[in-house]
Amino acid sequence: MLNKGLFMRTGFIGFVFLVMMLFGCRGYADNPGWRSIEPQNLLVITTTYGDVIVELNLQFAPNHVARMRALAAAHFYDGLSFYRVIDGFVAQGGRNKGDAAHWPALKNENDRAAEGLDFLPTGSPDLYAPQAGHVRGFAAARDQKAGRAWLMHCVGAMAMARDEDPDSGDTEFYIVLGPGTRYLDRNLTIFGRVIDGMQFVQKLNRGDRAINGGVIGDPARRDPIISLRIAADLPKKDRPHYEVMRTDSQGFAAFKQAKKIRRAAFFYRRPPAVIEACNTQAPARSTR
Repeated sequence: MLNKGLFMRTGFIGFVFLVMMLFGCRGYADNPGWRSIEPQNLLVITTTYGDVIVELNLQFAPNHVARMRALAAAHFYDGLSFYRVIDGFVAQGGRNKGDAAHWPALKNENDRAAEGLDFLPTGSPDLYAPQAGHVRGFAAARDQKAGRAWLMHCVGAMAMARDEDPDSGDTEFYIVLGPGTRYLDRNLTIFGRVIDGMQFVQKLNRGDRAINGGVIGDPARRDPIISLRIAADLPKKDRPHYEVMRTDSQGFAAFKQAKKIRRAAFFYRRPPAVIEACNTQAPARSTR
């Protein structure tokens, strides 16, 4: 345990040192290795444990992003809850069948044309797609023959729940909790990813998947959504500010290389030199 803990600490410190070497002498504003997230693309979910920050993806799911902005402006989610939370699967929130009737179902945006995307392949094989990589920091997959690309169900991905009809999503969302959900790719619309506060999502009370599909029967046990807002709608003094490492930057290349080639002496048996797109999404940081 002592050696393991020491390795984990030194490994993290080593990565922090690498980032400091690359970026530590530059200010946030003039650092070309990072891009600022516009406040209209930042979603703030306030829970009893803390704020969960989501970057919305207008490029892949413009209509779903517009819907989330409208729902946030209408304070639709305030006082609702995470009512279906399944360990290692998803945390689903926003059940409000009466009010949801006022929001028509959306046509799915499960994939899009691959043309024109700044797609950066990982260079490693993927089990679920012909090619995996990143687009503006998001884990994405691509089928070049079909000319289509889509976002992946990685831990932290935020998507719209639906019924059997692929075009039946309206107001209920979910956040992916575990790594085994890639089979949902291209079947539901991912419109964002958690870039900060995932530890608060992981604290949510769980339901039992074998009982009522994971719906928490006792409303008193459901963790509330205190509020859900777009950062641009908050007073300027209260707005969060975040940057994401650019996927075309030196820093991101170094980040991926450190994940791909494990050089630490701890590894007396070297792991395969492969990376997974879900585990190498671009790091984000608060600039406040």
